[in-house]
Amino acid sequence: MATAEADLAVAARQYQDQYRPTGLLPPLLLGVFLRALQMTVIGPSLVNIAQSLGSTLAEVGWIMAIYATGSLIAQPIAGRMSDVQGRRMVFVGALMVFTLGSVACALSTSLGWLIAGRVVQSLGAGGLQPAAIALIGQRVPKERQSSALYALYGMFALAGALGAVLGGAIIDGGRALGSTDVVSGALQHELTLFPWHFIFWINIPIALLALALALRLPADAPVHDRFTIDAGVLVLIPAVALCLMLAANGSAVAAFAWLGGAFVLLAMLALWEKKTSTPLFDPSLFAMRGPVLLYLIAALSGIPIFSVTMYSAAYYMAQFNASAAQAGLALLALALPLGAGQGLGSRISKRASARVLLVSGLMGLAAGEFMLARSHTALMVLFAFGIIGFAIGLASAPPNILLLRYVTENRSGAATGVLTMLSSTGAITAPAAVSAFLHYSALPAAQSFRLEFLAGCVLAALAIPLAAWLPHTPKS
Repeated sequence: MATAEADLAVAARQYQDQYRPTGLLPPLLLGVFLRALQMTVIGPSLVNIAQSLGSTLAEVGWIMAIYATGSLIAQPIAGRMSDVQGRRMVFVGALMVFTLGSVACALSTSLGWLIAGRVVQSLGAGGLQPAAIALIGQRVPKERQSSALYALYGMFALAGALGAVLGGAIIDGGRALGSTDVVSGALQHELTLFPWHFIFWINIPIALLALALALRLPADAPVHDRFTIDAGVLVLIPAVALCLMLAANGSAVAAFAWLGGAFVLLAMLALWEKKTSTPLFDPSLFAMRGPVLLYLIAALSGIPIFSVTMYSAAYYMAQFNASAAQAGLALLALALPLGAGQGLGSRISKRASARVLLVSGLMGLAAGEFMLARSHTALMVLFAFGIIGFAIGLASAPPNILLLRYVTENRSGAATGVLTMLSSTGAITAPAAVSAFLHYSALPAAQSFRLEFLAGCVLAALAIPLAAWLPHTPKS
């Protein structure tokens, strides 16, 4: 083991000596862009998908939940696999799986076919981010990792913001073009009945470009271990994800039962991992204060972050009787400061510690959620959006910056896979929380949203002392 770690350390130094941002970052940025784009671009097309497939809106809503759930399952597995099989190999493999899933979705003409393609796509998407972060940890000099990680999360935010706008433009533009005499035959039929296919076709050229660039990266260093995963993990991780997905998409009463089931299964997973001879989750990660605190922070902050990013438009429409277009413009108050927060974080990360940036971001998140819960005018709501967006941007990269300092290079894939998984749980648990407040508060929708934002404020505030307790690291 010591020899393997020494060999990997030597390989990492060689990669870092040869590091060129224009060589390593483009495929990673494109991969993360694709993953984030498919989280939001699908939303505006749900009604059109339901109509063209003869399904209900509730039925097609599963394609969003499945994407989040499949990614959740794939993240820790891909992270651990990248430690053993190589970072580049896992990233390239994830891109290929994502591309195949996108092609399947683009060719689908039934809900079952679309769901199957979405499952494949989600598994590929789940492997992209932990492998990309692990590649940065392995191949970027420590003093430049902060800028690289902020660039990665900046691309993620850009894709998320573009997704909703691009999705609506593709649907409306495709249908409008299909109704003209410019096209005819099979293409006209496709544009008229299935314009949403192009939401998936746009992935293909981007994915192929990312794949070509990734294959030009230096090969992975030889590994001295093999990847094994036992049946218990293969059963329990999907079972936990399924419970969370059902909690997010069922009734409010059922949501609590499914969440309870998820916690029971998590306890069973922890016991299984403790006893198995081939654990997926490296037990040494949970014996270190730094990673454990970061994992708790990720789990706590996921709900307040995703509550705002997923439901701010719906809240704005409910509070001010706004149109979808007006709500979309209002989201610029969230998206633009988010980019500004990431830009500032990247610029000052060499002078300020990542721990300070994380604490500052969490304080801003808690303050913004409190302001949003107490605001009743459009101006104050937009101001609260701005504070939250800036805080999310500022705090986006520091958890991974710190984690790459706390763990050795040969464990960085497994470590970031767990962190990415826990950060992503908010995409499933936030809808369950919002649904519960909407069903149980017996208040108008806008007031129910404000109560949920107040709960988000509490969760963000609980994460602040945990961040302050994180071990100090060098500022490099």
